[in-house]
Amino acid sequence: MKKIIIVSVFCFVSNLIFAQEIHKVELIFRYTPPVCNEGKAADTTKMFITDRPLKNTKFYVYKDKHCIDSIITDEEGIVVIKLTDGEFFLFEEWKQFKRTPDGSPKSDFFADCLVKVWQKPNYKIVFANDEVTMTYYEVSASRCPDAYACLKVRHLPGQIKRN
Repeated sequence: MKKIIIVSVFCFVSNLIFAQEIHKVELIFRYTPPVCNEGKAADTTKMFITDRPLKNTKFYVYKDKHCIDSIITDEEGIVVIKLTDGEFFLFEEWKQFKRTPDGSPKSDFFADCLVKVWQKPNYKIVFANDEVTMTYYEVSASRCPDAYACLKVRHLPGQIKRN
């Protein structure tokens, strides 16, 4: 019985010592939509759009190279997440499951390039001393479909040969 009490007290004390405080943090995700011409004249009304909320987007949260959680932004691009102190990386869903950014066949992309892109986070979050620093790298919504990284053939208007 004494051994059980000693082990229980030891576990309780070690949990107090090593437990990290968990904080609720509100993160706001926004992006600037691209102006995609798709072979047409540029729509000047879209040229002045600044940033928009990144709605209903799922990200996978990594810490120490391990996936620890997933989050989904709401209609305003906001998500509340619980964080401990440390460095976190967010990856879009297509990167988590080793897919292409637009769901097209992997054969449309250079495989070795895709492997490298899958390893690049979309955001870096550092939480320390009750302060959050969020570094934006890129989200696929901020690129035109013909400008995704690793595409074998870019169907740009200037490359289309007309008879």
